[in-house]
Amino acid sequence: MKKVLCALALAGISQISVAQESPSTENTIGKWDFGLRAATISFDKDTALAQGIDESAYAIGVNADYSKSNWLTSVGLDIIVYDDNDEFRQVVVGEGILNDGDVSSESSSANGMLVSVATGYQWTFGQEQDVSFALQGGFSHMFLSERAIDLCSNCYSEDIDVDGGFYAQATLMKDTGSFAIGLYVQQYLKGDGINNSLGVKLGFSF
Repeated sequence: MKKVLCALALAGISQISVAQESPSTENTIGKWDFGLRAATISFDKDTALAQGIDESAYAIGVNADYSKSNWLTSVGLDIIVYDDNDEFRQVVVGEGILNDGDVSSESSSANGMLVSVATGYQWTFGQEQDVSFALQGGFSHMFLSERAIDLCSNCYSEDIDVDGGFYAQATLMKDTGSFAIGLYVQQYLKGDGINNSLGVKLGFSF
């Protein structure tokens, strides 16, 4: 993952010499971009073993980027789908109009919800200024992470203790005119939870 981070950094830095600042009003008043993203996340080996999950998981999320004068601030919300090794089953009794009194055996699922914020510098380059490269520092917090039965209000559940923390992020994007698409990589600065993530982004300007 560190090799990927370095590769993205080199790809962006190699173009900085030809980067030009756009004179548009977006540099004065700023611009918002919103989008979707998907990633693979890797965890610290000891943490994964202790929490009964695999060392990698999938994440899907939404993000918002605010850029002004080449400074980029990003916020994100990601749902993490763990590959669970400690899945359990429980007999549940349905409640409600459609399944009142129905008895079934249900399996647990393991998911987390991660919020993040990052800020840093963004370079734009190319003849149309349609390629961007950003280096940011950020912080994430896992505010919901558990193994539980979906849609069950009084079933057994377990916390999955995985931490976020401080990370460095590199992002390379291409603006097609209708939308922007690119890659991002995050490298966490300590290894007691998430180690790193690699993902793709799809962004739209409004």
